[in-house]
Formats: sequence, structure tokens, C-alpha cells
Amino acid sequence: MRKWLASTVIPALVAPPARPLWVVLEAVLLTVAAVAMGLWLRSEDPLALDANFRWGLFVPILVSLRYGSLAGVFGMLCLLASWFVLRNMDFYGDWDFPEGTMLGGFILSLVCGEFADLWRVRLQRAESAASYALERLQNLTQRHVLLRLSHDRLEENLLVRPYTVRDALFRLRDLTLDESDSKVLPAADDLINLLAEYCQLQRAALYPVLDGKVNDQAAALLGENKPLDQHDALLNHALDIGMLAHVQQNTQDDAYVGRYLVAAPVTNSAGEMIGVLVVERLPFLSMNYENLQLLSVLLNFYADVAHYGEEVDSLLDTWPNLPTRFASEMTALSRLRGEARVDTALTLFVADDSEQAAQILEALARGLRSLDLAWWVHDNVLMIMMPMTGDSSLEGFVLRTEKWLQEDYAFFSLRQAGVKYYHRLLGERDPGDQLRELLEVAGV
Repeated sequence: MRKWLASTVIPALVAPPARPLWVVLEAVLLTVAAVAMGLWLRSEDPLALDANFRWGLFVPILVSLRYGSLAGVFGMLCLLASWFVLRNMDFYGDWDFPEGTMLGGFILSLVCGEFADLWRVRLQRAESAASYALERLQNLTQRHVLLRLSHDRLEENLLVRPYTVRDALFRLRDLTLDESDSKVLPAADDLINLLAEYCQLQRAALYPVLDGKVNDQAAALLGENKPLDQHDALLNHALDIGMLAHVQQNTQDDAYVGRYLVAAPVTNSAGEMIGVLVVERLPFLSMNYENLQLLSVLLNFYADVAHYGEEVDSLLDTWPNLPTRFASEMTALSRLRGEARVDTALTLFVADDSEQAAQILEALARGLRSLDLAWWVHDNVLMIMMPMTGDSSLEGFVLRTEKWLQEDYAFFSLRQAGVKYYHRLLGERDPGDQLRELLEVAGV
């Protein structure tokens, strides 16, 4: 019943908004109507001052309940004015002024008006709170809808491209790479198929670069490609700057009319260009910054692993027992830190002469993740390189290691187990300097 009443026009009629001119007009009209009814029903006493109940007081009480105490006082003044008007019209000629009735009417009007004002303020506060709650609910509803749409979009992208950079680098590592100079682009077919899978390439070709010149004979093809256009403006621009170039870049004064959408040199950390990738067909939605950056990262990582440069040779000369793959990937990951902000952690474990500490190092070396690489610097010194690992991931690794020590060895920390632990995040500086600094900190 209450909900039905709230949904009708009855609340607006009972307690309308207070508008000064309308309040004055309503008080005057109600007073005139009450006097007229009194003249019709009780011509000798229109204001019912001699009746058992002062019916004329209904006018100021009703006005005060509808609009507040000030309106009620004005309604009482109208009733008081009607007394003097009726007296001048030969009504109540021998009556004294009804002081008690008028004073009681004023007090009753004030009480009713204060009651109306109090509840009007409470209703305004309740409406404000309800309006704020409704606004918050609308905002939360919109955010929920956006979150649901975002979730659906992520789920759709995951179904279409269920890959991560970690998976891509892991698969690049597993390519059959011939690190000798006998082949410029080893495993080129596997590489271009991997790029098609991760970067949505539809038609592309990979060409080797010999002595600074692009060979017309493709090392790998994806789809039906036309012969290489050596004079293509986008291709020459990418070769000049040594970086990936695409048709959306505003690098030419004239409009580009070539057939290539993307041209990406394959360059290692030493700056040696070993190949170039040209893309003739690519989905429109795949022409975005993230996808093109992933393409450049994969090509450069491939170049560093397949044909490492002088930095890797320098590392191998300084530390002869350093694994070649460790050195080449460390150089590549240092480059990725600068180009794609991909974090890599270097962790160093130095064990004491106890047999238990040596067993812990052996267990750490056996428990490597998919991308991690280990280097036994000495018999009791183990270094682990952890790609895609930042501060939070490194902290999680330490917590998992300490929990494993507590469960298997009853030690609460590596230091208690006789293993000293050092770490640092790989930066953009020379990898050899960073490796040397970590070893010097550990006293190795």
C-alpha cells in the first residue's frame, strides 16, 4: 500500500514544493473558502467561534502542515484579518475579540509548522542520500558493464592468441639454431611460422643481409609473396634507421605507395644486421603498437641468440666456463630491458663447505623454471638468470625457497642453511660490467 501511494500523485498533492507566491495565494483562497462555507452553513457565526470545535483553525493548520511554520503564521494572519472584515460587515457586533482562540491557533500553527519543517529537512536528507546512492550504483553498474566487456574482450583475445612473451621466448630458444657462421638465418622457416602465430602475420618474407645488402633470395616465405622490391621506400627507410618501420609512420613527405606494411631489420646487440623481414599482409587490428613491438622484440632476440656479437665473445673470454647460451641470452635480455622494459633477475647463491649447503644448490639447479638458466661459477657458487622476473616475482621466489627449506630441511632462511644469497635486476648497461659487479659483491 505504501509503495502504491508513493508511486501516485498523492505525495505531490499533500506536500508540494514551497513556492512563495503560490503559498500566499493558497492561504488567502483557503481562508476565503472557509469563510464562505461558514456564511453558508452558519450565517450567525461564520468562523465557528461559538461551536464545540473551532473549524476555522483548519485553514492555518493545513497550510502549516503543507508548507511550514511561516506559511502557517501567514494563514493565521489571514484568519485574523477575516475576523476584522466580518466585524466590519456587522458580524460579531457584540462579540469580544477571541484572544484565546487566536493565540491558541498561532501556537498550534507554529507547532504543526515546526513538525512539517523538521520532516521536510529529514526528507531532503533522505533524498540526497538516496540520490548519492543511486549515482554510486549507476557508476558501479557502468564499471561492472565495462569490466564485463573487458573480460569478454580478454577472453576473446585469449582464445584467438593464447600466448605470452614468455612462451614466445621459450619457443625461440627451442628453435634449432646453428650458431656458426655457415648459415646467416638458421631455422628461418621455424622463425617465420612462429612470428605468424604470435604476431598474426598472413603474408611475409624473411631475407638475409650479406655485407650490408639484402639478398633477393628469401630464406623463408609465408604465403605467396612477390619478388623483393629493393627500391621500396619503407624497406629502405627501415634499413637506414636500423629499426622496424610501418606504413602508419609519418616519415615521408609523399604518400607511401609500396606494397609492404611492415619492414623490420633483424639486428643483434652488436649492431650487426643479419636479415630483414617484410610483411605484405597483416590484419588491420594487428597493426598496433603492442603487436609491432612484440615482432621487433622476437626478431632481435632471435638475432642475439643465433648470431651473438662481440659482447658475448667478451663475456666468454672473461669467464671461460660461462655457458654460451647463458652469455648470449643475457646480452639479449639486457637489450630487451632497454627496448621493451622486460625485467630479468640475476641471482647468486654461495654455499659454505657443508654437504647440506651443496645439496641445496643442487636442488636449486634442478628446480629451474622454463626460461631460467644456471651457471656453476664454482663448485659452491651457482648463478641463476631468471627472465621475465621483476621485484615482486623475485620476492615470491625467495618466499617459496624459504618455505621449501622449512619443509625439507627445517631451516628458516638460506643464510641459516649456509647459503648466501645475492641478486640484482639486469639493466641496460654492459652485461659484463653488471655480471662482474654482482660477483664482486659476493666476493667471488
